[in-house]
Amino acid sequence: MNWYSVLYTVLTIVVVVLAYFIVSVLIQLAKTLSSLNSLIVNIQAEVIPLLSELKTTLDNVNTELSTVEDIVKSVQEVSDKVNATTTVAQEIISSPLIKLASFSAGAKKALSSLVKREEK
Repeated sequence: MNWYSVLYTVLTIVVVVLAYFIVSVLIQLAKTLSSLNSLIVNIQAEVIPLLSELKTTLDNVNTELSTVEDIVKSVQEVSDKVNATTTVAQEIISSPLIKLASFSAGAKKALSSLVKREEK
């Protein structure tokens, strides 16, 4: 045997072993991609109903927020009316009370002056 035949035989064995490893890697890659494809199909089957439920939930939340907004507006209106009523009531009640207090202070002073004059 000459060196060319030995070298040719060694190179043939190396190419066959290399081809075997490449084929085994490609088979593993095909299995992995198949599993990944199956996983994606399962996730898609579960995610679509979840997104539908999420949309329904968000619609319900938006409806409730609209209702809460109406309630807050009503409370604000009531608060403004109570504030206005309180202001009017304070003006109506405080003005006569101040006049009554002034009158009673003046009457007390006048009565004190009369009592002092009579004592003299």
